Amino acid sequence: MPNSNPKDWSVADLVDLEYFLAADAEADPASLSHRDRELYRAHLAEETPPSRRALLRRWLELRRDSARAEQAAPLPGDVVAALLRPFTLLLLAVGGLGGAALAWGVLSYAGTRPINLFAALALLVAVPFFFALLSAGLPALRLALRGNPAGVFGGWLTGALLTRLSRRAYALLGERDSGRTPSALAQSWGVLRGRGGLYAGIMGWLAFALMQVAALGFSLGVLLTVMVRGWFADLAFSWQTTTQLSAEGLHALVSVLARPWATLAEPPFSHPTLEQVAGSRVFLKEGLQHLASGDLQSWWYFLLWAILCYTVLPRLLLLGTAFFGIRRALSRLSFPDARCEALMRRMQHPQVRIGRDGEVGEDEAAASLVLPAEMQAGMTRLRALVPTELLARPVADGATAEIAKEFGAAVETLAPVALDENTDTEVLRGLGADSASSAVLLVLEGWQPCITATLEYLKTLRRALGRERLLVVGLIGRETPGRWGTPTPDHEFDIWRQRLAALGDPCLLVHNWGRSTDE
Repeated sequence: MPNSNPKDWSVADLVDLEYFLAADAEADPASLSHRDRELYRAHLAEETPPSRRALLRRWLELRRDSARAEQAAPLPGDVVAALLRPFTLLLLAVGGLGGAALAWGVLSYAGTRPINLFAALALLVAVPFFFALLSAGLPALRLALRGNPAGVFGGWLTGALLTRLSRRAYALLGERDSGRTPSALAQSWGVLRGRGGLYAGIMGWLAFALMQVAALGFSLGVLLTVMVRGWFADLAFSWQTTTQLSAEGLHALVSVLARPWATLAEPPFSHPTLEQVAGSRVFLKEGLQHLASGDLQSWWYFLLWAILCYTVLPRLLLLGTAFFGIRRALSRLSFPDARCEALMRRMQHPQVRIGRDGEVGEDEAAASLVLPAEMQAGMTRLRALVPTELLARPVADGATAEIAKEFGAAVETLAPVALDENTDTEVLRGLGADSASSAVLLVLEGWQPCITATLEYLKTLRRALGRERLLVVGLIGRETPGRWGTPTPDHEFDIWRQRLAALGDPCLLVHNWGRSTDE
C-alpha cells in the first residue's frame, strides 16, 4: 500500500531509510560527514523546508538517485512498493475464495430439502459479524496498551510471510544477477517491524489493514456466491425449532435486524412478511408437501441484505480505519532516534574545530551555518570542566596547558566537577550566569561506558548553558608517562558518539583527544 503522494513518507520510503542508515553505520565517519554535508550544501540548504521529516525525505531521494545510478539491483523500498499492491490483491482473492467455498457448502441445495435458515444465518452472517466485532474491539485494547492494533497474527503477516515474499521478489527483480543477497531487504524490513514504537505504529496499522483486506474478500466472496446461487439455483430456505420460538417472534426478530436497510426496500424485498415466515416453517412429521415455493424463496433477499450490512460494511469501516491509522501514523513521523539526529547534524553543521587548528574554511564560511555568530566568535576561548578523578592524575598539573594545546584555545577557567547536578550546583549556576560566549569543555574518560547518569548530567549542563552555547565533550583516554591524556580507541569513541547523538543537541560537539576530527 504505497503512499500516493510521492513527496510524503510511505512504508517503502521507511524501508529504504533503514537500508541506508544501516549501510552508513558501517562506513567511515569522516567520509559520511563529508558526503552528507556536501549533499546538504549542494541540494538542500536553499530548497528544503525547515521540518526534519522534509529534510530527511529529500536526503532519501538524493541517496536513492545515487544508488540507482551505481547499481543495477533494485533498492529494498522498490521491492516493497512492487510487492505490497499484488500482495494486497492476493489476500483479497484468497479471502474471497474462502468465503465462496463456505457459502457454496452452506447453500448445498438439491431441490428436495430446503436450506436450514438458522445454519445459513449463523455461518454466513453471525460468525463473520462476531469476528468483525472482535477485530474492532481487541485492536482497540491492544492499541491503548501497546500501540499495535494487529497483534500476533498481524506481526506474522508483515513479518515472516512478507519477508519471504520480499526475498523471492528481490530475486525475480534481478538481485541474483547483481551478486548481492537479499539480506539487506530482510534486515531493513525486520528493523522497521522491530522499531514499531519509533515509527508510530505504522507496521501495526499496515498489518491490521492487510487483515481487513483478507476479511473483506471473505465477506465479498460470501455475498457474491449467495447472489449468484440465488439467481441460478432457485434457493429455498426453511426453519424449524424445538424451542418456543413462534412465527410471530421470528418475524419480530428479523424486522429488528432489517431496520438498517428498511428504508431502502420494503417486504418482501427487505425481509419476509409474517405470512412468509409462517409459510417457511417446517414440521418434519407433516413433510414438505404443504410448503409454498414463494415462502421458501423469500429469505434470499433478507440473507443478501444481512450479509451486506453485517459483514461487508463493517469490514469496509475497519479497512477505512486502518487507512486512516496509517496516514495518521505517517503524518506523526518525527524521526527522533540517534541515527537520524546524527544525520541531521552531519548535514546542517560544518565540521567545526576550536582554535587556530580548526578554523572554518572559506568555503564553509560562505555557507549558511547553523551555529550562531556569537558562538563562532567564542571558539577560541574555553571554560573547562574536569572530573575530580582526572585532576588526581600524577601529571594533572599540566592539564590546563594540555587542554590549551589540544584545542589551540585559551583556557579561561578550569573547574573540578563531580558529574552530579546536586554537587555541582554552584559550578552550573556560574556557567548559566556567565554571559560570555566562550565555549564550555567537559572532559570525560572515553574508555569508560557512557551511562545514563552521564547523559542526564549533559542535559542539566545544557539547560544551564542555554540552547545556543557551544558545548564540547572531550573524550580522553588513559594517562601515559608525561602526558595527561591519550586518544580514545575508535570503537569506544563510536559508541560514545552514537549515545550522545541520542540527546539531539545540535550545539554539542564530540572530540576524541589527540585526533584531528570532531563530530
